[in-house]
Amino acid sequence: MTDNIWLEVDKSNGAIMSYYLHLPTTSSSNFDYIEATQDELTYLDALEDAVFPQGTIATISDLSEHRARVRAAKVNATKTPVKASYKPSPKPQKPAGKTKDTNASASKSNAKERFIAALKQHRSR
Repeated sequence: MTDNIWLEVDKSNGAIMSYYLHLPTTSSSNFDYIEATQDELTYLDALEDAVFPQGTIATISDLSEHRARVRAAKVNATKTPVKASYKPSPKPQKPAGKTKDTNASASKSNAKERFIAALKQHRSR
């Protein structure tokens, strides 16, 4: 089954009277046949059921307005938003007084020697 159907539209007032799965082969002086999708038919049916007052039927202008809104939504969806270029700020430099000691192994052994000396002094008391 194809996704397209054919709407029977009254030529005098544009009212959608019925739909067909295939294009009717007979011509009519009272009706035009407009190709539509199942989604459009579902929209028109919901419009008649939930929006219009009792007894009001959808017209070809309702279908045209719906198609225009769908087209506009698709155009807006395809537009990609423009992103601002992001440039990370440079990392702040560390102050000169807090730079890491390059002679770390010497300072470790020096600290160890001071600790041992303090421990020996404590035991000797």
